[in-house]
Amino acid sequence: MRRKDRLLNFLIITACLIVFGISVLNIFLCTMARPLLQEKLSIILKRKTEVGSLSYFTSRGITIRDLVIWNVTNEHPLYHFKELKIRPSIQALIFEKKLKFRSELSPTKNFKAKIDAIGTYNFKTSDLFIKFRLRNAPYLKELGTLYGTLRLYKKPDLKKDELPTDLLEITFTSPKILLVAKSSIINNRGKTEIRGKILAPFIKTARYQLNNINSDMALIGDKLYIYNLHSDFYKGTFHMDSYMDLDNPIPPFSIDANIKGMDVYDFSTTSSLVEKDISGTCNANIKLKGTIGVTNSLYGKSWIEIKNANLWESKIFKGIATVLFIPKLEKVVFTDAYGVIQIKNSRYYTDNFKLVSKVMELSIKGGLGFDNTIDSTVKIRFKKELIQESTWFSKISSILLESAGWFIGSIKITGDMKEPLYAVNPIGVGNIFDKVKKTIDKVIGILQ
Repeated sequence: MRRKDRLLNFLIITACLIVFGISVLNIFLCTMARPLLQEKLSIILKRKTEVGSLSYFTSRGITIRDLVIWNVTNEHPLYHFKELKIRPSIQALIFEKKLKFRSELSPTKNFKAKIDAIGTYNFKTSDLFIKFRLRNAPYLKELGTLYGTLRLYKKPDLKKDELPTDLLEITFTSPKILLVAKSSIINNRGKTEIRGKILAPFIKTARYQLNNINSDMALIGDKLYIYNLHSDFYKGTFHMDSYMDLDNPIPPFSIDANIKGMDVYDFSTTSSLVEKDISGTCNANIKLKGTIGVTNSLYGKSWIEIKNANLWESKIFKGIATVLFIPKLEKVVFTDAYGVIQIKNSRYYTDNFKLVSKVMELSIKGGLGFDNTIDSTVKIRFKKELIQESTWFSKISSILLESAGWFIGSIKITGDMKEPLYAVNPIGVGNIFDKVKKTIDKVIGILQ
């Protein structure tokens, strides 16, 4: 009995000592360790940080809660780690010299993403390795859930007189993206810069697809630059320089992009942006700036040129062909389509976008909203040979032709892209056209 009592007493004393030790450790973490960690992180990250609490539980290790990282100028918090769990072990710290951890990045007002991560830090080689899952990432929602790795380590085999350099490698994988970023972390006059390359075999969303992407990148402070980006783009090429200020909960950005030789048919049959069965070769320049996620802040200007175009299969042009009563109009192939489009106030605007063929010209003026509402006027000119294909139009063609032998008029398009409304208005006809206007209105009513 005495041995059992001694064993029981020993276990009770051991348990009390463990509890006492954990209590002392928790008191230390809450009082002295928390401000020390906060100060060290502020120095390392060169920005204000806040630590909610530190605690220790034998089964979970040390838990850091509510780690908030502010932006450089301390105007607002950028990132909020709900929990960072560190599970040190005597064997790992003494023999392997590794620190194992698990973390969760929770949604906040400024950062909506969720990250689950596990990783290790090797004290001997200063090698950090993280495997993560990224969900609901702002600006990347179309890519779905991303899986990836991050490795931060010292550059090996330094040359003589070469300064120590940290290397950073990040990968992203999902059914919609495969991307690798390799970069170096350098100190430029006291400022930390990350410079490197981005290589991506593909990035695919419902709206676009880029293949064989090769780009330079730089992260200077919280200013992200992606430049000299080249990729294959629907049998053509895509080039882009861009900038984004990440030191802001709603990041401003700018883009300057060029498209050359894009196949319109290939684009339209694999993208949700354009109707099917249209064709041509597209060249374009796009300049765009604004704030991510704020639609009405977008402002831009683009120049677009499409060669050997066939656009009648898009709904808006099919409607024009139908209201003009010309059977073979949908077979017209435009030799050129070109013009300037501006973006402002959540709408696309153009003053004179032209589509030209041997027998017909269209000049478009007006706007198309991000909500698909349309308010445009299409000025039309086509030769009498085309008019004579219509038995109805040929009866009044002599009245409607201008002196150069072309019919000239305009079509007003309103409503939205799903159900556009058309009104035909020949120019210079006067009261004569009133006699046939009722007939056209009846046909338009049937089409709607």
